[in-house]
Amino acid sequence: MVNIQDYWFSPGYVIYMAEELIKIYGQEIIDKDTHNFQKVGEMKCVAIMLFALHKAFSHHFFMQASKDEFPDVWTLYQEEVPGKNVDTKYQTIEVVTYDPHSDGDVGEFILKSKLINPKKAYDEETIILCYIRKTGTFIDFNNIYEKLKKHTFKPTRIFIIGNMMGNENIFTLSQVWPVIHHKVVDYVERTKTYPLPHRRFFKKGVSKKINNKFSSSTLTTNPYEVFNIDEMKVKKKYQK
Repeated sequence: MVNIQDYWFSPGYVIYMAEELIKIYGQEIIDKDTHNFQKVGEMKCVAIMLFALHKAFSHHFFMQASKDEFPDVWTLYQEEVPGKNVDTKYQTIEVVTYDPHSDGDVGEFILKSKLINPKKAYDEETIILCYIRKTGTFIDFNNIYEKLKKHTFKPTRIFIIGNMMGNENIFTLSQVWPVIHHKVVDYVERTKTYPLPHRRFFKKGVSKKINNKFSSSTLTTNPYEVFNIDEMKVKKKYQK
């Protein structure tokens, strides 16, 4: 369940904190130790997705690692509605990775992994995000769309994300359901320019205006709280 009163983090802050952990433990450990560090990869993927959605729609997104089995990540943004209270919109994000050991068609992979007989309680607000980590993967977006059309499932939005060959900073976010749409972002530049605050909490109650005063614009280095990582446990394990 989402905890509105926990800290919510900007996608830019999440990228900074992921890089802090990589400096401490190295990319190989972050990738292999999924028991302790799985949220790092999931949150980074969602952060880049939010950069692309911010570029497309200008929504000011915040995000939070889930403490439950479902979802992987919570996101929210707020909208001011004339004559009404601020509308806070939540989304649940489920991340699935097409990694170097994955085989076969990406569309079939998404269907089997997340949509056909799902193991978790997905609803209409669940976004499925497939991260392509396998270098050289060919994706036929029209073919994926046609395959998805043959099935019934609750998630109303499905995205694929991967970086451009030859430039690891450039990512393409491709929506493949219910329509096909692409947005390209340089996640390093977006990290530098994403609007403040870096983190904030939301008080109970409603208001007429979006208020960022319950926030922090200081880039405090505490990556463990961002990804719900047991700091003492991993420091002891890796003698840091």
